[in-house]
Amino acid sequence: MIHGCEQATGMDNDRFRRELSRRVIDRRIPFTGSLALTHCCNLACVHCYAREDGSAAVPELSTAEWLGIINEIKEAGCLYLLLTGGEPLLREDFPRIYRHAKESGFLVTVFTNGTLVDAGILDLFSALPPYGVEISLYGASAAVHDRVTGVPGSFQMMLQAIEALQAQGNHVRLKSVLMTLNSDDFPAIENLARSLGVKFRFDPGIFPALSGDSGPVALRVPPERAVDLEMADAAREREWREFLDQFRGSRDGDGLYDCGSGLNTFHVDPQGWVYPCLMVRKARFSLLKSSFREGWEQAFNDFRKVVAPDGMPCRGCDRKLICGYCPGFFTMENGSESIPSEYMCRIGHLRFEKLYSSAHGG
Repeated sequence: MIHGCEQATGMDNDRFRRELSRRVIDRRIPFTGSLALTHCCNLACVHCYAREDGSAAVPELSTAEWLGIINEIKEAGCLYLLLTGGEPLLREDFPRIYRHAKESGFLVTVFTNGTLVDAGILDLFSALPPYGVEISLYGASAAVHDRVTGVPGSFQMMLQAIEALQAQGNHVRLKSVLMTLNSDDFPAIENLARSLGVKFRFDPGIFPALSGDSGPVALRVPPERAVDLEMADAAREREWREFLDQFRGSRDGDGLYDCGSGLNTFHVDPQGWVYPCLMVRKARFSLLKSSFREGWEQAFNDFRKVVAPDGMPCRGCDRKLICGYCPGFFTMENGSESIPSEYMCRIGHLRFEKLYSSAHGG
């Protein structure tokens, strides 16, 4: 519990959120976490970075172990909890894990591909509504979407899940990854999301898999095409500009890791390893060997103190806020946390140029 926030009921929402954020950071509270309940997935998406060679042969945490972890992170101060995978609904004990998280007071979001949302899941979400459900949409037609997922019929199952979840009042959001296989379909994908009445976001960032497989990188679209698609939507362009105006200068420090990883966010994998986030594998501790609180207080201290090398081009770059800067991604692509992704760097510069020229009538 963050003592004193109960006094903020008279504050306006923005001021309250700023104060809450400040206290979370100052006290290094693990406020936001994600639990990957399984590595297994019933789809075979061509771009997936979460694949890890041999993971299926490694025992995953039991129901009792996941319930115990939820208890530990609650005591440490976590509030926002993401249940993900793989495909989390593949676990037969998903309803029990989800119910425990909800009854423990977490604001729970579920990432799912939507193909396994059945009557039981709908009943569970009706009784205990999630904070949100995010579903991946890779095409506006079965031909495109199913080509990306590798599973015929996945598009139709996903649409049925969206409609069923919305019918009972769930907050559904759609997301996508821009790639060569669906870039021509993107205007139609966005129109489909609008017709469904849901918020939609997409990301052009494709990186090697955590297993080291660099194959997904071949699916990247040219940076110019990615940014043109982003800025084609006036509302999204406005959101980018507002974000840049609000947070510009917030990444001017010399720390290599200047996000929330290991500061107020964390990720737990199916074997009980805790990382600063899903993408950062530099520091970790095992919940099978220590408590969450012990690991949180000890394992990530040195990681947060790492300084960006003097010659790193990202230091002092005013595009850093909007390029997708992430040393975890850099390690996946280049084998070093201090060698930036040329692809994402180019996207950052193009975004900045578009926003700047648009703001000045260019």
